[in-house]
Amino acid sequence: MLFLFLTGIIFIVEYYIKKHMDRVRTLDEQRPLVHGTIILKKYYNTGAAGNFLSAHPDWMKRMHAVMFGAVSCIFILTLQKKRQFLAKTGLSFLTGAGMSNLHDRLVKGHVVDYVSFGCGPQWFRRLVFNMADFFVFAGIILCAAQIMIEED
Repeated sequence: MLFLFLTGIIFIVEYYIKKHMDRVRTLDEQRPLVHGTIILKKYYNTGAAGNFLSAHPDWMKRMHAVMFGAVSCIFILTLQKKRQFLAKTGLSFLTGAGMSNLHDRLVKGHVVDYVSFGCGPQWFRRLVFNMADFFVFAGIILCAAQIMIEED
């Protein structure tokens, strides 16, 4: 039950952050934080990371839905297993984040991103993320850690 709750919390919090960004920020506005290291800016992404496949938003919706379905099935099957705390947490992150971004794609036709970084290489500075993206990265790391622990 804890893991389903975590999934729901990620979706709900991200939903309201994106709603807030849509309501109070314009697409041209940038708000530097932490001496310009973090930059709040609203961006509508019809593709994947780095605008990959942005010219094909319908194909991106289908691909996202299929991946979300696969991750959700794995999550449900993993919930029934004993232990597997890292995998269950990681899959909670992936499911909640995936649901948030899929919801955006299906309802709005794009994903609302709102965080970029003013440090690092130029290619990295051009990327814009949302909280769900960070949960996807963390979920992948946790699932990989669970696999490595089991292999030892």
